[in-house]
Amino acid sequence: GTCLGETDTKSQVCALQWSIHDKEIVSSHGFTHNQLILWKYEAHGRIAKIAELTGHRSRVLHMSQSPDGTTVVSGAADETLRFWRIFGSPTKSP
Repeated sequence: GTCLGETDTKSQVCALQWSIHDKEIVSSHGFTHNQLILWKYEAHGRIAKIAELTGHRSRVLHMSQSPDGTTVVSGAADETLRFWRIFGSPTKSP
């Protein structure tokens, strides 16, 4: 394959989760910030930061998305699970 682009996140990337409803992705991080970052996928490998979500005191090791695709749970080395309403609801067709 061909690399379409790259972004320097300024910290270790531990996990990634695509939105099932929008062109968004959430990344989890370790050293130095231990946060989640919500990104808007634009095109051709370009992404733009939408929000930083903080609260974990250690590296975020894992993420999983809820069945409805609106919530992500993150698990970290600080021995906590945190639930984040990150992604929008599915658009209903008329």
